[in-house]
Amino acid sequence: MTIEEYKKQSIERVNKQAAVSGAFTHCFDTRAQSERQRTSERKRRLKSLVRSNITEIDVLAQYFMISAHTIIKIAYSAGYRISNGRVVESVMR
Repeated sequence: MTIEEYKKQSIERVNKQAAVSGAFTHCFDTRAQSERQRTSERKRRLKSLVRSNITEIDVLAQYFMISAHTIIKIAYSAGYRISNGRVVESVMR
């Protein structure tokens, strides 16, 4: 075994021990928290836009600068339904 191989193995072993102990989980927690914040902010903005009568999927996708599919997912998670390419208040609400 060469010195380079030994160094590589020792670095991998230390990283594996750190991962098992949870040393790297903070970065994942931070990313998950920022995703949740971004999603809740999008829901809030979507609700205000729907209240102001902007309901077309394509227009909303351009406003948020994301795909129409993502807008549809956000609308469903916010409690809306989709009808004829528009976001519609759900009857259950």
